[in-house]
Amino acid sequence: MEFSSAHILNGHKGQCKQMHGHNWKVEVEVCGNKLDNIGMVIDFKDIKKSTNNIVDELDHEFLNDLEPFKDKNPTAENIAKYIYGRLNDILSPQDVHVKSIKLWETDRSAVKYSEQE
Repeated sequence: MEFSSAHILNGHKGQCKQMHGHNWKVEVEVCGNKLDNIGMVIDFKDIKKSTNNIVDELDHEFLNDLEPFKDKNPTAENIAKYIYGRLNDILSPQDVHVKSIKLWETDRSAVKYSEQE
């Protein structure tokens, strides 16, 4: 999934303290230990739909103004953690858990957030 948004990183000593934007790319990795009657943990289209619903809330927004980032810097790490938590809340009732969220800020820079050990 992809989305575009702008942010300011408060307290940053470099140019990221100025408003700037990114075209983010989101990678989702899920896990589960139960297969359905056709041998799937979950259909990829269901992961995509749920993830798109979350990133649609972030798309073309100034992230600092959104509730999840009012008290947190909208760093790539915090954005990945936010997506992880929201998606895990949606999928866990289906015995599917988010293993990790990898969030690409640029084609060469990404973070990976996971609560798995």
